[in-house]
Amino acid sequence: MVSPPFPRLFSPFELAGRHLRNRIGYGAMTTRMPRNGAVTETLIAHLSARAAGGAGLIVTEALAACRSAAVPARVAACDEAQLPGLSRLAEAVERQGAALVGQLWHAGNAHRDARALNAVGPSAVVDAASWTVPRALTSGEVEGLVEEYAESAARLQRAGFSGVEVSAAHGFLPLQFLSPVTNLRQDCWGGDAVGRSAFVRAILDAVRARCGTGFIIGLKLPADDGVPNSIDPAEAARLVAAIVAGTRPDILCFSQGSHGPSLWMHAPDMHEPPMPFRSVWVPLRAAAGGVPIAAIGRVATPAMAEALLEAGEAELVMLARPLLADPAWPAKARAGRVDEIRPCIYCNACWNEIDKAGTIGCSVNPHGGTAADAAPAPSRAASPRHVVVVGSGVAGMQAAAVAAERGHRVTLFSHDAQPGGAARLHAMLPGCGDVGRFLDYLDRRVSAAAVERQAGGTLADILAVAPDAVVLATGSTMVLPREAPSGTQDLRSTVTALLDVGRLRNGLAVLFDHDHTAATYAAAELLLAHFDRLLLLTPRDAIARDVPTIYAQGVHRRLAAFGDRVEILIHREPVALEGNTLRIRHLLTGTEAWVRGVTLLTHATPRRPRDGLEADLVARGVRVMRAGDAVAPRLMMSAVRDGHRAGEEV
Repeated sequence: MVSPPFPRLFSPFELAGRHLRNRIGYGAMTTRMPRNGAVTETLIAHLSARAAGGAGLIVTEALAACRSAAVPARVAACDEAQLPGLSRLAEAVERQGAALVGQLWHAGNAHRDARALNAVGPSAVVDAASWTVPRALTSGEVEGLVEEYAESAARLQRAGFSGVEVSAAHGFLPLQFLSPVTNLRQDCWGGDAVGRSAFVRAILDAVRARCGTGFIIGLKLPADDGVPNSIDPAEAARLVAAIVAGTRPDILCFSQGSHGPSLWMHAPDMHEPPMPFRSVWVPLRAAAGGVPIAAIGRVATPAMAEALLEAGEAELVMLARPLLADPAWPAKARAGRVDEIRPCIYCNACWNEIDKAGTIGCSVNPHGGTAADAAPAPSRAASPRHVVVVGSGVAGMQAAAVAAERGHRVTLFSHDAQPGGAARLHAMLPGCGDVGRFLDYLDRRVSAAAVERQAGGTLADILAVAPDAVVLATGSTMVLPREAPSGTQDLRSTVTALLDVGRLRNGLAVLFDHDHTAATYAAAELLLAHFDRLLLLTPRDAIARDVPTIYAQGVHRRLAAFGDRVEILIHREPVALEGNTLRIRHLLTGTEAWVRGVTLLTHATPRRPRDGLEADLVARGVRVMRAGDAVAPRLMMSAVRDGHRAGEEV
């Protein structure tokens, strides 16, 4: 008999008397799907899709535990009027065989937008992200908040939830009490680790008293909040020991970071190693005194999850971004179809969507953040036709795969020997290998759908195969800077040459950054591997404006690590290159300066769609659709959605 794949991952687990079918949980992710504090049908579809995909435990996004925490984009667990919606959510998720756990949350003084005027906290200490200074809570108010946490937990229990998770991580109110930086109190709610953990311990006591022992109580803490003189692993151990000495949570999860400069630790991106915080939370098992541990943070594959469990480092594995990318991750892993899992690329575009006050989305999952997550696959085409897709980038491969899966005969034209388009170049840059994993997934999907591949893509090539419809996914090209100095070259050409040659070059490389996308800064690191110094010019008021804030912190950290080998100048543009001397202009003052010793001048600029085929095809009566950068230059999320839409509509 053949052993099932990943036997530990798919072994059942008893948690507070609740039978979990496996060791996989969907970690809390803000979606901004709720409206006016209420559960929406889109949120129900989103969470029930992850349950239907095989996860054993589903943790909701943060729910407002107290009236002072209520905001329109969070479900108000503190409001009795929300009970019917919460009940519908619980019924939908638990019907799929997963245990639903509601995350209880209070932001305190932690805010991402403008300064909050009504924020509260343990002490009047500024929030490092929004510069909000809270009003310090009275002891009586703290007691009132504890009672509200318990009331909200009881409400979720009545709604049919299997449990709650108290969010004491990410810089929110409970963490503000735990940290000696934000908790300066001298009463029973402050002082040493025992005093600073009193708020969390009181919440656990009150929830257990109200909800009983058959109700899951989880606790999310930081093993390292990344704030100097705050909670490092040693302090975390003291706090954990103090907490479990009282009412013990049923499970502990360690999610790192706080607000301000350690925001990036909340969701480590593709440039971080897999499971980057494993070394800080594993030692806390001793302090936890036998409380089960849930691992989280860039656990990308079933093999990684299995290894954690096999090593005895965790009892559960929480997957947030991976299950956003593919809700069926657990079912595919259980069936041994690992190559069919749509991989998360850890680009944090999901985080960017919610940070911009939009509904969550996903770069690789065209239905991520929509009700279609729970919908069946596109129906078979009523009248199969011959579809030609021109361009094998992400939009082209997505379109080709979807069209072929619907029953169309598909021919995919490409000028490149290796599929992936510009994204393939991105995947070859430092720290960007996860992009390549997604391209390989698309490539396998195209092959599995029996798409015919051909080299070329000229008008003659297309007409020769007599298509019924054509999808143009031909990409884009970088435009020249406004005043393009002679001798500049676009960054894609520069990167291609450096990757081909692979030898070091001396001197100063100058990169004019008018693009502000992630690949530009990974390319900057490549330049630093080939040149002595890098001068980064941008016409904007800062670099990395078009990447998620959480990702931008990583950009700044990595560039800063090169020390004086990197110089960044804002509000600048190149004007002329004479020999090895570059003249640059300050856009606000008009003053000019000269930079000497320039070995290379390259530019990353806004792009222009490649066109020239559509008019000729339409003139011959061929139906034409565009996808990806061929519509207008865009990021991967839009390109994947475009390709999927074209494959469904063609």
